[in-house]
Amino acid sequence: MNLILNRAILFFVGLLVFILPIAHTIAVRNISILILIFLTIYILLKNKTIKFNISFTKEIKNILFILIIFTTWLYFIAFFISNETSWTVGEIKSQWITPLSYFITFGLLSVYFSKESKDLQKNFYSLIFLMLFVHVLYVDLYALKYYIQTKSIISRFSGLTEGPDKSNYITNVLLAFLVSEVIYRFRTSKRVLNINNFVLLIIILLTLLSSIFEGMRNGVVAIIFLTISGLFFSFYNNDKYTKKFKFIISFGIFILLTFPAMYNFKNDKRWDTLIQTIPYALDTKTNKNWLNNEKYKRPVLPNGESVETSAYLRIAWGYEGLKLIYENPFGIGYGRNAFSHGLQIKYGDVQKVGHSHSGFIDLAIGIGIPGLIIWLSFGIYLMYVSYTFFMKYNSFYALILFFNVSGFFARFIVDSNMRDHMFQTFMLIIGFSFIFMLKDKYQNEELNNK
Repeated sequence: MNLILNRAILFFVGLLVFILPIAHTIAVRNISILILIFLTIYILLKNKTIKFNISFTKEIKNILFILIIFTTWLYFIAFFISNETSWTVGEIKSQWITPLSYFITFGLLSVYFSKESKDLQKNFYSLIFLMLFVHVLYVDLYALKYYIQTKSIISRFSGLTEGPDKSNYITNVLLAFLVSEVIYRFRTSKRVLNINNFVLLIIILLTLLSSIFEGMRNGVVAIIFLTISGLFFSFYNNDKYTKKFKFIISFGIFILLTFPAMYNFKNDKRWDTLIQTIPYALDTKTNKNWLNNEKYKRPVLPNGESVETSAYLRIAWGYEGLKLIYENPFGIGYGRNAFSHGLQIKYGDVQKVGHSHSGFIDLAIGIGIPGLIIWLSFGIYLMYVSYTFFMKYNSFYALILFFNVSGFFARFIVDSNMRDHMFQTFMLIIGFSFIFMLKDKYQNEELNNK
């Protein structure tokens, strides 16, 4: 019976992770997560006396406390501050309660798998890794086909997703997994993925290539941050290697991981006009294309060319978003498009403006500065705990947790990633990695006590 149950869980986990980023699959996503929730409830009812080897530790209590406070604040804003209570409650349900259910479900499933066997735990993680890699591989194979047909390199390719930003998010998540694997092998000479170093290197190269084909400037920020933090985790308090060896390896890794960034800087012409665009974007009173692109024309640079659209809009929206935060310090109501709602209330002339392209600004507009502080405390605490657990216990899943949380929050500043499948993927990853990290701690302590 356990074998059938385990296979059923793994099937729907794989299906859900693979299908999440693909457009028009909401029904399949909902069915998959509902089945996983029911299977989780069945496991809990079947094992009433199980302590899961991990009771309510202080780490779990702290995380639950922050999440409860955050959820309470969302509803407080919805019922007592927002002028659009119905819209806000609907957004809380779809954009917070749903991702929260992913976090809880994958956390409880991880408790079950970590108790069943170490091999089953690895299979659970490896399956998630594989489903993400399929997306990356599709990008590379399509780019190869495109090159053969056109003799040119594809850029801003969306893969199986709705946009290159969403495809690039998958790439960065997978890259975080791969860097974690490299660091873990480097420091402990152990492996989690059942592949040799050569195959691991090939997968890393394929993942970096997909980042080039997706052509996202914001992905560059995440890769640079991942590279720097990855080198730190590789060598800090690591006396196994000489300083010369550390320098050579560090330089090699830096060049390898930042190659997509260098390629993007060289080949994406949008970087050329970025500096020139800034003053036009900040003059939001004179240049109003950011507010209504049908009514107002884009500003024109001294050379006669129009400002680069993406940079202009991001800067202008960011600037106006900060003003909305200042004017509404307690927020206007949680929602994906809180920025648009705020502009509509203030100007009433909004055309085709949804989010500000900054999760930081979107969230602060929606739930105010207190809500933003609560959410940031969630990320900071997870990074602190994961850093501590890796340094103390060499926990592989502490690395997974740290890189995914830090990567999400780094991109949170320049992308509206706290929404839809990107946020759901983030929540399920921290759900299983947090529990597996705690399991690593207990296994380490058991070994030391023998």
